[in-house]
Amino acid sequence: MLSVALRARRGGFQLEVAFATVHQRVVLFGPSGAGKTMTLQCLAGLLAPERGRIAVGETVLYDDRGRVNLPPWRRRVGLVLQSYTLLPHLSVGENVAYGLAPVWRGRERVRVETLLAAVGLGGYADRRPAQLSGGQRQRVSLAQALASDPRLLLLDEPFSAVDAPVRERLRRDLLALLDAFEVPLVFVTHDFDEAYLLGQTIVILAAGRVVQVGTPAEVAARPRTVLVAQLVGASNIVTGNVLGRSGNVVVVEAGPLRVRALGDAVGDAVGDGPRATFCLRPADVRLVAPGNDRPAATVTRVLPRDGTTSVLLAVGAVTIEAAVRGPAPAAGSVVGLEIPDAAARIVAEDAAVE
Repeated sequence: MLSVALRARRGGFQLEVAFATVHQRVVLFGPSGAGKTMTLQCLAGLLAPERGRIAVGETVLYDDRGRVNLPPWRRRVGLVLQSYTLLPHLSVGENVAYGLAPVWRGRERVRVETLLAAVGLGGYADRRPAQLSGGQRQRVSLAQALASDPRLLLLDEPFSAVDAPVRERLRRDLLALLDAFEVPLVFVTHDFDEAYLLGQTIVILAAGRVVQVGTPAEVAARPRTVLVAQLVGASNIVTGNVLGRSGNVVVVEAGPLRVRALGDAVGDAVGDGPRATFCLRPADVRLVAPGNDRPAATVTRVLPRDGTTSVLLAVGAVTIEAAVRGPAPAAGSVVGLEIPDAAARIVAEDAAVE
């Protein structure tokens, strides 16, 4: 189990993070400047929090009340950064051996070859980092991080510098490594597809605060705030007048658009006010023939994408994006809209979230 509760400051930026999970794979997810890397530095012991507690299982890494603050070299934490941290004057094998746990003394060569084979680089021990591709260097960095027999593996956007096919292979190989070595992972990314694939628990950060924690499916299906909705792909954000409430369903009207939106805690999300904000995924917007009391929309732009077409629509003063598979309407045409019940979800304004 990983338990984190900390407060740290760097310049004018204050970080307050708290979460706990029994899952092996934790992803810190959020926009640039949210505090993801700073959190990782606190876990690694590279930055001392002002107060808090960090524990991996029964091992306490930091506790201001208990006056515990293990130095980085005693935390047994493997760290892989976005930039390659290999020493250019050493061979691949020497780079991996550099961080070997003392238990492997006298068996360094065997352990290095085992680790390199595990990351798909068997037989590369005598090469220099300059002779490797970007993906191969990052595999060496993974082997180097595993060499210390870490109790916690920290990865800070390690695959962002490689191209898409290599990145996808590295993600799959990382999952296999985690199964083989049974080491807990904290992975930093601002790519939700990557977070969804790698995370069992996703911790979403914004402006130094945790705004939502959950499994990938929970976060994707039930974003709590406007920012989280945008981050997970529910990019249609609309504010309108509340026409009625029933249980966890709120009927919201924005111009000619009327939707029945769900909320886990409708009272908390919309209060007693006359206005509410909902989010909606482009894939949930259906384009149909106009008429039959369907709201009419004018196609303002058509953007081809891989496998779908993004259709931007003007519905009165509201702009909506629809993801269309198959033939898309032409710009300037008028279509009808259908939004299934429960496709929209009530979200809170981010400023209102503690």
